[in-house]
Amino acid sequence: MLILLRFFAIVFLIFFLITLISRWALRRFFRKMQNASNSTSYQQNRRPEGDVYVSKTAQQDKIVDKDVGDYVDYEEVD
Repeated sequence: MLILLRFFAIVFLIFFLITLISRWALRRFFRKMQNASNSTSYQQNRRPEGDVYVSKTAQQDKIVDKDVGDYVDYEEVD
């Protein structure tokens, strides 16, 4: 009976230590990954002050069906 109790106590301690160590290791791993991700994204988005950046997109032609309706030319009246 004492041997069985000692066995369960050792197994419980081993599982407890494994969960503590894995929890610590996973926190450290995810913290490192987060810091690495934040530092690379910060360096990529950083530009010198006063630098102007213009991104151009491809111009899309308007697609209008012939069945949509009539085009009415208008003139402004003052």
